[in-house]
Amino acid sequence: MNDSSSKTLHVPTSIHTAFSPLSAVSYIRVSTARQAERNGERDGFSIPAQREANRKQAHGLGALISAEFVDRGQSGRSTNRPELQRMLAYLGDHPADYVIVHKLDRLARSRADDIALTQAIRDTGARLISSTENIDTTPNGVLLHGIMASIAEFYSRNLAQEVMKGMRQKAIQGGTPGRAPIGYLNVRRQTEDGREYRAIQLDHERAPHIAWAFATYATGEWSVAQIATALTDRGLRTRATASRSPAALTVASLHRVLTNPYYKGIVTLNGAQHAGSHEPLVPAKTWDTVQRFLTSRGQGERSRIHTHYLKSTVRCFKCQRRLLVHNAHSKSGRIYDYFVCSGRQNGTPRCTQSALRISDVERRVEDAYERIQISAHRRNEIELHWQDRLAAEASGSEQKRSDLAVQAQEIRLRQEKLLEAYYSDALPRDLFVKEQRKLSDSLSRTEAEEERLSDDVVFQTKHLAESLDLLEDAYDRYLAAAPADRKQLNNALMDRVLIGPNPEDICVELRPEIAKLGLRGAAEEHFV
Repeated sequence: MNDSSSKTLHVPTSIHTAFSPLSAVSYIRVSTARQAERNGERDGFSIPAQREANRKQAHGLGALISAEFVDRGQSGRSTNRPELQRMLAYLGDHPADYVIVHKLDRLARSRADDIALTQAIRDTGARLISSTENIDTTPNGVLLHGIMASIAEFYSRNLAQEVMKGMRQKAIQGGTPGRAPIGYLNVRRQTEDGREYRAIQLDHERAPHIAWAFATYATGEWSVAQIATALTDRGLRTRATASRSPAALTVASLHRVLTNPYYKGIVTLNGAQHAGSHEPLVPAKTWDTVQRFLTSRGQGERSRIHTHYLKSTVRCFKCQRRLLVHNAHSKSGRIYDYFVCSGRQNGTPRCTQSALRISDVERRVEDAYERIQISAHRRNEIELHWQDRLAAEASGSEQKRSDLAVQAQEIRLRQEKLLEAYYSDALPRDLFVKEQRKLSDSLSRTEAEEERLSDDVVFQTKHLAESLDLLEDAYDRYLAAAPADRKQLNNALMDRVLIGPNPEDICVELRPEIAKLGLRGAAEEHFV
C-alpha cells in the first residue's frame, strides 16, 4: 500500500495470540491541498491532529489501528475519493471492528451519502466511530448521528452559498474571484493601518508576451498555432503551481486566452460580466478585432502546406469565396500552380469558376497597383482637401462626443439593472446572458465611435499621410517588394480582390480608410 496515502500497521503474532485485540481502521480527510501542505509540511496541521485523535479513540476502545487511509485535498461532497474507496475495498478483505473518523463530516457532507457509507461499513461487520462525537447504536446515539449528518449537510450547502455570494459581490466591485489568468499575478498588499487585502497586478515577465499575442493576431497575418509556437520561442511559460511545473501554452490554452474578456478589463462570473478593477492588458478595440478573426476562422486560420502572399487577398469573382493554392502535376513531372475556388470543393452551391494560373493572378494584381497609385501632384490635392475637412470635422465633433458619452452611460445603467434583475432571480440565466451580450456589443460600438471622434486632428492627419505614402508610387514599390512585403501592402490597401478567368473579371475593393479618400483611377468602374 502506498505510504503517502495509507499505512498498514503489522501487529506481532504473539500479541494477537495472547490478547486478541480489537482492530480498527482510521480514515482522515482534508478538503484542500493547502490544508494538507500548510507550513511547508506535506501533512500540514490538520492531518496529524486527526491521526492523533483517532489513535486515542482506538486506544480507549481497546483496539489497534491496522490501517490508515488519508484523502488529501478531497471534497466531502462526493464519495468518489481514492482513499475512501480503497478503505471500503480493504474492509471487504480485512474485516475490522471499528472505522474511526475524527468527525462525521470527514466521511460525508450529505445525509444521503452518510446513510450509504454507514450501511456499507456495517455490511463489512465494522462499526462507525467518531473521535469527537458521541454516536453509538443506542436510540440516542442513532438520533445524534442523524442530527450531526444533517448539520454537516447544512453547513456544506450554506458554505457553498456564502462563498458564491462573496465571489459575486467581489466581482460586482471589480475584483477577481480565484486565480488570475496568465499575464497577471495575485498579490497581497497592506493598507496604511496595516490591514491586508488581496489585489491583482500585471506580471511583468509574462504580460508583454500576452499583449504581443493579441496585437499580432489582430493583424490577421498569424494563426493561433503560429502564435503559440512563437510564444514558446519567446520563452513564455505558465506559472508553476504545487502540482504543475511551468509549461508552454498549447494551441487550446492560447485560444482560451484570446477569448478571455479579462484581458480587456472585464471580470466574468457564471456568465455575468462586470467591469474589473484590474489594469486591462489589451485595448478593447484590439480584443474586439481578435474576436472577429477568431469567429470568422473558427480556431484561427489554419496553416497549410501551400502558401502564397495573395492567398488572404484574392477571392473568387463568381461566388466571392476564398481562393486556395493548388499544385497540379503534369505527366512529365512539371508542376503548375493554380488558385482554385474553395467553393468547388465544399461550396453550397458548388462554384464552377475555373482554376486560375497563379502567375496570371500575380500579373493582374500588379496591374491593379498601377491603376491605384497616385502622383505627387494628386497626393498634394488629396492632402489639402482632407486637412481642411478634418479641421471642420474636429470643430463639430464635440457635441457628437457628448451625445455618445450620454448614450454609453445609459447603456451602463441598463447593464446594472439587468444584473440586479438576474441576481434577484427575476431573469433566467440564458436570457440574461443573451441580453447582456447585446448591451456589451452596443457599448463597444458606442465607445469605439466615441474614441474615433476623440482622435485629434494631428493623429488623423498623420494617418492620412501614412495612407498617401502607401499610394504614392505604389506600383513601383509593389514590383520591387519581396513576397512578405507585398502581403503587407495588400493588407494595408486592399480589403479584397475579386478575380475571375476573363480579363475584365476583376474588382479591387480598397480598405474603407483608403476608399474614403476618393481615389479614382483609369479603370474607375473596377474599384469600390
